Amino acid sequence: MKRNIWKCVLAAGTIPFLIPIVLGVIRMQIESWTLGDWLILYSFVYWPTYLIGLVLILVAVYKLVDPKQKEEGEC
Repeated sequence: MKRNIWKCVLAAGTIPFLIPIVLGVIRMQIESWTLGDWLILYSFVYWPTYLIGLVLILVAVYKLVDPKQKEEGEC
């Protein structure tokens, strides 16, 4: 059950990286934005979301790694 929670945290951590791409594609169709321009603007304004997403991903990956694999790899 706890592994499912960390998988959800991992998925939540990827959302800040997917939202700018999805919104950029929408803006490209509606207005005269290019994807690069949109990503630069979005990243300049919402850079803290990338940090939060990165922290969530790192914590989830750390928790999802099997402790038995760590013990087997040690000398």
